[in-house]
This record gives sequence, structure tokens and C-alpha cells, in this order.
Amino acid sequence: MLDHPVIVVVNAPKEHQRVIGKLMTALGQLFYNEQAIPFEPFSETMIDEGKTSPIPDILLFDNHTGSNKVIIEVATNTGARRDFDKLIELIREYRIPEGFVYNYHDKSWRKYTLSNGEVTTNPSFCDAIGYDMNLFLR
Repeated sequence: MLDHPVIVVVNAPKEHQRVIGKLMTALGQLFYNEQAIPFEPFSETMIDEGKTSPIPDILLFDNHTGSNKVIIEVATNTGARRDFDKLIELIREYRIPEGFVYNYHDKSWRKYTLSNGEVTTNPSFCDAIGYDMNLFLR
């Protein structure tokens, strides 16, 4: 038993959590209520539950095949580049078809796909679900 408190430090500003909340609300509505998308949204969930693994801000999961389809990171101006580099590594390592980084400071999206690399045309459009995710952030 510990005789002193354990302090856990998390960098999760309200605006960061607000963006995650809006995306999760919209994606959850589409999956749970409307059955309009085939993949279940999860926030802060391990990519590989069989071992210690990275935890993206949002993960879209295919329950039928047991595979990760999309990962989304929410970032600031200072973290967006680093998060995009991390996203590319995760997509390649875990063979995830599609990933996004949303920078809430400048309201910009970056998209990377396993098959095509960085996508610069309409980077907020998610091919896996057929929706422009920028619409969920209004």
C-alpha cells in the first residue's frame, strides 16, 4: 500500500476534449442510433488489446472482422506535426487503412492512408464511413 498519493499528469485541455466529444457524439449517433456507419467509435482505446499499445484519441473499429479501420488524433499548432508523424507510424505498423490529425487551433485536417500516403484533397473526408468529419465540428 502506498503511503503517499500518486499524481498522474495528463495534457487534455478542454478544447481538445470538446473536439473529441463532438466527433464521438456524431460518430456514435451514426453508429448506434442510425446504423449509418459500419464501424464502432471508441475514444482513448488501445490499438492492440493483446499488448501494451498506443491509444489514439478516436478509433473506428470493425466488430465483424476485429480490425481497426480509422484513427483520429486531435492536436494543437505545436503538436500537429509530431502527431501526424506518429499517425503515419501507427498506420504502417498496425496496417490501419486511414488516419487523421485535426488541429483545433487552425481548424485544419491532415489525412494519411495506408494505400496512398498523405491525402491533400478534401483531407477531412473519411472514405471508410463516407462522411466529411469537418461537418461534425460545427
